Amino acid sequence: MYKQVDKMKPVARIYEQQLIDEGSLTKEETQAMKDDINKALETAYANSKNAEYKAEDWMTKEWDEIKVFDTDEAKGSGVPIDRAKEVGIAISSLPKDLQFHKNVRKIFEARVKSFETGQGIDWGTAEALACATLIQDGYHVRISG
Repeated sequence: MYKQVDKMKPVARIYEQQLIDEGSLTKEETQAMKDDINKALETAYANSKNAEYKAEDWMTKEWDEIKVFDTDEAKGSGVPIDRAKEVGIAISSLPKDLQFHKNVRKIFEARVKSFETGQGIDWGTAEALACATLIQDGYHVRISG
């Protein structure tokens, strides 16, 4: 599948070319737009390094009104640490024979390192690990957004 996707022209490039061909934008205007977007994303990323959050901040009063279970009485769940590490490294390793954007590679290398050390596992990676172990155990996992 990676090879098929690698052969495809990105949708953004197709749309960009369509706008240029229609005369809606010039190549210079599209480049300026991309530069502005990249600058804004880089600024937001840099700012995120200094942002501080408290774990309690995400839980609003609305949550208290709709929750139907007591989190203090939640059932224990999980998998043995060795299995979590093995599955985590497997789902975080990119194919060696393909080239990936340096930032994508950096993210996945950090994920592998987090499973090797047991430190710094982010929320999304933990969710992917949970889905992977459920699938490995024969459960169906439906993901929606």
